[in-house]
Amino acid sequence: MEHRQASDSPLTEADIELFNRFYVDFLGKRLDDPMSFLKVGTLLRRGDLRDVVHETMVLRTMFEQAIPNIRQRDLLLSFPGVLPNLHSMMFDLSQSYGAEGNTVQVMKRDQVEKHLDGTEMFRLDVDKAMEDFPSLPPDDRQALLQLMKTRPGESTLRFLLVILADHLFLVVLPSQTAETTPALGRLRRLIETQLGEKADELIVEFFTVGGGYIRRAGDGLSFGGSNPLFDPTYATPEAPTVKVFQQRWQEHKFSLVKRILSAEMPELIVGFDR
Repeated sequence: MEHRQASDSPLTEADIELFNRFYVDFLGKRLDDPMSFLKVGTLLRRGDLRDVVHETMVLRTMFEQAIPNIRQRDLLLSFPGVLPNLHSMMFDLSQSYGAEGNTVQVMKRDQVEKHLDGTEMFRLDVDKAMEDFPSLPPDDRQALLQLMKTRPGESTLRFLLVILADHLFLVVLPSQTAETTPALGRLRRLIETQLGEKADELIVEFFTVGGGYIRRAGDGLSFGGSNPLFDPTYATPEAPTVKVFQQRWQEHKFSLVKRILSAEMPELIVGFDR
């Protein structure tokens, strides 16, 4: 399971500028697209993947030639490992065939298209298999129902927001638990049970896009805060561009929490502490 690594340094203003070039200019994404925003933000939050995004933008012309179709570029956000795998493929092709030329470009485009076609099949198969699976698994629903039975201010839980391909999950953890691996492992086992015999054939790779706390408030529940493992940290949090990014990150994260709870527990009164 994923853990904070030494390379996961706080995001700088330069990293936010890199995000904008990759997200808006290269992927052609809108800033009001919560799932895409959080997926790319997760690539930037992880230091190992941030380097791959940076190198992709250094080699942007080569990537644009290999993936001229904007729709195909969206497949880079299918799973966290797609971009680094594709980057390695492009690097290996460049090492093998040397200088750029029409023949080399055609070879790259052909191999990249085959790789992305396979990625699209995995993504569609996962989405199809998960279409009837709840975004709030039974144990997590039960945890929220139990929290509703406590008095305001008496108990607090934590949550993680997880994306698999195009499917959202809300994972609930006890407030005193610092280790997230068991909760993510439980989600993975549920998903593998849902996939059945296809579990060994399909990609089950999460974007864990942040978290925070849940507390009893008034007649319902209030969500807020961040998770130190899975939300970005910032080198200069007061810088204007960083503040805008941080605000968007939190708004998108909580909009997806609201989407899940509106679908899974519409009777629940939910508030958000920004």
